[in-house]
Amino acid sequence: MAQSNTDAQPDPVTMVAYHRALAEHADSLKAYAGRLLGDAVAAEDVAQDAFLALYRHLNQVPAAAYRPWLFRVARNLCLDQLRRRKFKMSLFRDLERDDENPFTPADASSCQPDSLAEAREAQNAIEAAIRELPTKFREAFLLCEVEGMSYEDAAAVMGCPVKTVSTRLFRARQRFASLVSRLIKV
Repeated sequence: MAQSNTDAQPDPVTMVAYHRALAEHADSLKAYAGRLLGDAVAAEDVAQDAFLALYRHLNQVPAAAYRPWLFRVARNLCLDQLRRRKFKMSLFRDLERDDENPFTPADASSCQPDSLAEAREAQNAIEAAIRELPTKFREAFLLCEVEGMSYEDAAAVMGCPVKTVSTRLFRARQRFASLVSRLIKV
């Protein structure tokens, strides 16, 4: 009996591309899922599941499309989790995520206490503002602003037209600015 495409072992070049994608995109995929879900542990599971799905479909996904494909799978997994927990009350929250937060100043250890407190307040306000964005705006914001994806790649991840990404990103930026200015008392 002949093997199907999904059962065939990937060639060495494809495996190198897969391992390169794993090295290049694992952290950003976890960060994206973490911000979308608000849960670092669940984000790791999502990233792992996305890479497992990519491995299973290596023969069907071109290497150049790995990044948008991974983010699309991660997005769908996150949305599934958000739907499942929509009516569940969260009892415990992970309040501190300094090691995963790109908004932490690089020289935080050398800052004065008041500067460090201001930086932490700004960081918390930024993260809170991101969490408060509606999911459809948050995902556009995270993909384009935080992950640096093009509108085209974000549209592929989100499964919508480029114009929709543009509109959602515009609205997300407006809400984000409003939320941050409200959260940081100037």
